[in-house]
Amino acid sequence: MPTDYACHTAAEQAAHCLTPVCSVLVPDAHGAPAEAEVMPVVLRNYLGAGRPAPTTVRAGTAVVGVATGALVLRICLDGLRAEMEGTLARWHGQLIQRLPEVLNRQKTTAREWQVLQDLQSDAQEVLTHLARRERGAAPGARMLGGQVALLEDALCGALRRLSVPMESAEPCASGLAKAVGSLFGLALSPAGH
Repeated sequence: MPTDYACHTAAEQAAHCLTPVCSVLVPDAHGAPAEAEVMPVVLRNYLGAGRPAPTTVRAGTAVVGVATGALVLRICLDGLRAEMEGTLARWHGQLIQRLPEVLNRQKTTAREWQVLQDLQSDAQEVLTHLARRERGAAPGARMLGGQVALLEDALCGALRRLSVPMESAEPCASGLAKAVGSLFGLALSPAGH
């Protein structure tokens, strides 16, 4: 079972990687659409290939809190369960709505300790589900590592569909996947394996 410390550390890591993409996923208070919202992804990639994307957090961007990081990790654990149950496509479709919703309401989120306790419980459920798999399935840690890698790809794709630039989407998805893996004691290789 993931420890309290592992859950808190993973939630901090998730919050850290979500902060740079928060400005794209949560429009600023002035209601002005970001550049990515005005132009389709394919056209923006074609026209902006030579232009570097911002890699630092814009001034005025809210830093994502630990409780919000834990909520996003819970969504990621839902993705692992969905993959195990064969419903990953449905989870991926809902992710595009759920992720901005969680980041939008980060100021009104539940108490941090409660969210971390729920994260720990969800991680335990994933381990229990993994242990109940058929005997013919791949060994647990290797199978879980593959599922986390698939989760990383799904997260990156969802972030791209939400108009997050590739230069920000890849590190965010990789960081979230590493945070999920750390809940189970997995040390994942860097992105671009």
